[in-house]
Amino acid sequence: MIVETRDLRVRFGRAEALKGIDLAIPEGAVFAMLGPNGAGKSTTIRILMNVLRADSGEATVLGTDSRQLRPKHFQRIGFASESQRLPGALSLRGYFHYLSRLYERWDVALARNLCAQFDLPPDRQIKALSHGMRIKALLVGALAYRPTLLVLDEPLSGLDTVTRDEIVGGLLQQVQDTTVLISSHELSEIESFTTHVAFLEEGRLGIQESIESLQARFREVTATLSELKALPTPLPEGWLVPEVLGHRLRFVHAHCADEALARRELERHFGAVRAQFEPMSLRAIVGALIQDGRRRRAGAAETSA
Repeated sequence: MIVETRDLRVRFGRAEALKGIDLAIPEGAVFAMLGPNGAGKSTTIRILMNVLRADSGEATVLGTDSRQLRPKHFQRIGFASESQRLPGALSLRGYFHYLSRLYERWDVALARNLCAQFDLPPDRQIKALSHGMRIKALLVGALAYRPTLLVLDEPLSGLDTVTRDEIVGGLLQQVQDTTVLISSHELSEIESFTTHVAFLEEGRLGIQESIESLQARFREVTATLSELKALPTPLPEGWLVPEVLGHRLRFVHAHCADEALARRELERHFGAVRAQFEPMSLRAIVGALIQDGRRRRAGAAETSA
């Protein structure tokens, strides 16, 4: 594995930010780390980049303990974050010249081509750039030395559709031989090139698998019932965000490996006369997971009240 963590735990005061995270990112993957705000995504990335120390657990990056990462290791790691600061007084040309002195594998021609592809004005001062141009500049700086691992923390946040498309297009052309770890809320844009997904919620890792496996087992189900029925308690395993609207039952099935079997169970136990099973996008799956987490927490709060 090119990135691996074991039982990562972090506490900020009384708040436990990470609660035993075990990640395994294979070489060559485009690994999307997803989840609501506050789930622990950026905290995990900061540990991997040796910006933050975990209270306990282990993390290895390119086979090295993340706490031991040194400049020689960062020669092989590209990083870009929407909150990253750039030297505003420098022009883009001056900034990339500065980076070329830091990275042994800096490819001047590649940097020039990326600037042209992203329509970046080389003589403009960084402080005069728009948000979208700054993100493009960060990506040029992270890609121009052909890193083995590229880590992107919310690189598409706050960008317009055209700029997001340009950045995604540039990434797709340049990362064929690069492992990518990306944290993003722009799920429609990254779904086309993501190979693996992890879902974090309240510092816990809920899902970690290939996107093919994830989308193969998630289905949006709409069943027409022969008679009015209340939702079963407890809910069947894998049922997320269920609701009954008249004679119609709707829910997300998280373990729908066999649609024919699921259809028979709906007919036998719930009097379903008709059932539709629809594949789900990554955005829809993550939305259902977030909604179900909120439902569970609300139920737990009512129980303890």
